[in-house]
Amino acid sequence: MDLQAVIGLLVEDENVNVQIINNIALDLAEPLNIIGNEIRERIAVPRNVNYYEETIPQYLGDLFVEHFRMSRECFEEFINVIGNNQRLHNFIIPLEKKVLFTLWVLAKPESFLAAGDRFGLARSSAHGIFKEVVAVLVGLMNQYIRWPNNHDTAIGVRIKSGGFPGVIGAVDGCHIQIKQPLANANDYYNRKQVHSVILQGICNHKRIFTDIYVGMPGRVHDARVLRTSPIYGLLTNNQFLPQNYHILGDSAYPLMGNLLTPFRDNGHLNEDQIRYNTKLSTIRVVIERAFGRLKGKFRRLKYLDIAEPDFASEVITAACVLHNFTIMWGEEIDENEDVEGDNDQQEGDDDIVIADDQLGIQKRNAIVNMLRQ
Repeated sequence: MDLQAVIGLLVEDENVNVQIINNIALDLAEPLNIIGNEIRERIAVPRNVNYYEETIPQYLGDLFVEHFRMSRECFEEFINVIGNNQRLHNFIIPLEKKVLFTLWVLAKPESFLAAGDRFGLARSSAHGIFKEVVAVLVGLMNQYIRWPNNHDTAIGVRIKSGGFPGVIGAVDGCHIQIKQPLANANDYYNRKQVHSVILQGICNHKRIFTDIYVGMPGRVHDARVLRTSPIYGLLTNNQFLPQNYHILGDSAYPLMGNLLTPFRDNGHLNEDQIRYNTKLSTIRVVIERAFGRLKGKFRRLKYLDIAEPDFASEVITAACVLHNFTIMWGEEIDENEDVEGDNDQQEGDDDIVIADDQLGIQKRNAIVNMLRQ
C-alpha cells in the first residue's frame, strides 16, 4: 500500500485530525524525498576526492612536514615498517591514505567530519581507519619505546662541566585533557578542574621516551602513578641499574637509590642544597621539553575529544611511538620548542607518603659534596 492510499484511509476516519494527517505525511515523505508519487534519490554528500590523490603529492619539503609532522622520507620509511601489517590492508583504501589521515588527525585539532571530508571519507570510515592505525602503533610500542641497554647513555654533561654524573633519564607526569568520561568522571577530574589522563614519561638526552605509563586518572598524584607503574618495581630493585646511575625527578617523587629528587624547599636550604637543586632542575627540564615536543607535533593531545579513557590512552601511546620514531629516524629537534610540564608541586597530599630511601640520601649527599668542589 503506497503513501497516498494510507492517507486516504486516514481521511475517511472523521475522528482523525487533518493537521495530524498532514504531519504524518511530511514525516513519511521527507526521509525518502517524496514529491507526489515520485521518489527521488537521496542527495549525495559532496566529498573532497582529490586531496589525497592530487594535492598531497604536490606537498614538498616543509609543507609536508607542517601537515603530517614528519618529512616525506621519514613517512616512506614508516610505511615500510608497517607495510606487512595485514590489518591495514584492503582493496578499497590504500595504506598510505590511512596513515596520512591518521597523522592529520593527530596533528590538528580538527573534527573527524572535517578531516574525513578532506580525505573523501565518511565519518564512520574515518573513525574505523583511525582506530586501526592507532592499534598498529600501540603494537609497535615495545619496539620504539624501550629502556636503553647501554646505561652509559647520559643526559647533559659530566660533573667536570658542572652537570650530574650517571644520569640516564628524567621522569615526570603530563596531563592530557579528555572529554568528561561516561563513568567515574570524578576520578578523572584533576586539580586544574579539567578531566584528564596522565602520561608518565621517562626520556633520555635526545627527548626519546625510554619508558611510558599511560592512563591513570587525572586526580591521581604523581607519586602514586609512579608507585603503580611497572618501572617502580624495577627502581626499587638495586640490581636494575648500577649503583652510580640514576634518573632525575621533581619533588613530587620519592628519593630513591636510582631516582634522585631535589631537596624540598622549606625556606631554610643552604647554599650547597640550592646549587644541587639548580643543577638537577637544569638537566631534568629535558622531560618537560619532550612533552612540549610531543604536544607541539601532535596537537590533538592538547584536548582529546574522547570520553573513553582506555582509547584515549591508546591514542597517547600511538603519539609517543610516532614521537620516538621521528627522532630515531633523524628528524631535527627544535631547541626552541615549548616546555610542557606539570610544574605545580604536589607536596600537599598527605595520603601519598613514600619515605626517602637511605641509599638515595647517601647518593644525593655525595653529589652535593662533588658539586661543591
